[in-house]
Formats: sequence, C-alpha cells, structure tokens
Amino acid sequence: MIKIRLGGWAGQGTILAGVIIADALAMGQGYHVVQTRSYSAAVRSGISFSDVIADTEPMDELTIDTPDYLLIQYQKTLDTWTQVASECGCLIVDSTQVHDIPGGMEPVCVPASEIAERLGNTRTANMVLLGALSAVLNELDYVSLEDSVRRIVPSRYVEENLKALKAGRDLFIKGENGENLIIDTELA
Repeated sequence: MIKIRLGGWAGQGTILAGVIIADALAMGQGYHVVQTRSYSAAVRSGISFSDVIADTEPMDELTIDTPDYLLIQYQKTLDTWTQVASECGCLIVDSTQVHDIPGGMEPVCVPASEIAERLGNTRTANMVLLGALSAVLNELDYVSLEDSVRRIVPSRYVEENLKALKAGRDLFIKGENGENLIIDTELA
C-alpha cells in the first residue's frame, strides 16, 4: 500500500497534483486508488491538501493518518503538520517556499518554485514536485504521470506542465544500488 499526501496553500495546485497521481496509479498502472481532497472555504487562502492511497489489491482504507510520502509546498503547511511530517516515511519540500525545517527531519529539498519560475510559470511548481516524487517513489511510473498530465491538464497548459514534471525528475540520478539520488538544483 502506498500513502501519499500533498499539502500547500490554496491555489498552489495540490488538488490537481493529487488527481494526477491518482490517475497515473489507477489508469496507467492498474492500482486500486482512493483520492481525497480538502481545501479552505476561502479562495486562495488556507491550507489545501490531497491524499492518495493506492494498492495492488482492493482496499477499504479511506484516510491517511501517517503518509509514506509527504510533499509540502508552503511553510505554514509544514508548521501545521510538524507531527505528521516527523512521522512520515519520506518528506519532500519545495525548498523555495519552505525554509524552517524542524530539527530531526531530513527532507528531500527540491527548489520547485524556483525551477518553475525559470521555466516561465511559477504555477507549475506542483509538477516539479511530482517529477521529484516519481524519482523517489519507484512504484510511481513516470510515463504514467506524463499520460495523466496529458489527460487531465487543459491542452494549452500541457507542454509547460510536462517540462516542469521532467525538470523535477531530472534532479535525480540512479545510485550504485539503484536508488535515486538528488544531483543538482540548477537546470541544465
């Protein structure tokens, strides 16, 4: 079973990112998937998050207490979820937006917003993080993510989202033991 939570500030695309992950795992890879979302009642204000639970077998689990993978796009989200972040399996943060990491946590730091800005659209930072997640989470197939972006994102935004997805993935290389290692935060 894979449990993923994406959290940020409303308007950062955490819901879209969760839908894309769920689609990639279900449609592209044949997993049984539950995807839930929560967002503030205020437009572009408050914490927004998306949970994805996936398994190769049918499941009855609908909520996540402790995610295996936690992606954080905004400092206030991490501040609110410090306990969850300290217990999750893998913490991935947008290091452009998240600077104050509590002691004892060793997140994968991805300058997603900075990379998205260099690519021309800061709103694609969520895709940079998804690309990074696909490098860290071996069960998440990168090609399935690309296909989901093509299916879900409006056609006029597909190419810029695919570039951001690739930029996040390209931050990593395979290590000697097959693990993905972060190599560089500069775009090639």
